Amino acid sequence: MKVKNIETFNWTAAMRGMRNPMNSWPKNDTEMMTLSGKPVLGPNDLDLAKRLCAAGSEHRKWMRQVFVSMDITAPMYWWSEMDT
Repeated sequence: MKVKNIETFNWTAAMRGMRNPMNSWPKNDTEMMTLSGKPVLGPNDLDLAKRLCAAGSEHRKWMRQVFVSMDITAPMYWWSEMDT
């Protein structure tokens, strides 16, 4: 199996949504895009994201808003199993 061309999207909205329950939007310090096209998570957002991930699945819902796209080359039997 080969995976290539991995891209992620919607980091800005995910970081903003992560702060909704605590009304802490002024602490948001993620920069939208860099020259490489990747977001730069600021120290405040990175710290909160790590704490929410460590707190359990009910607290890391923000991760559902980060979309991942990739090209997968795999045999037909793998795709059959992946569909189920």
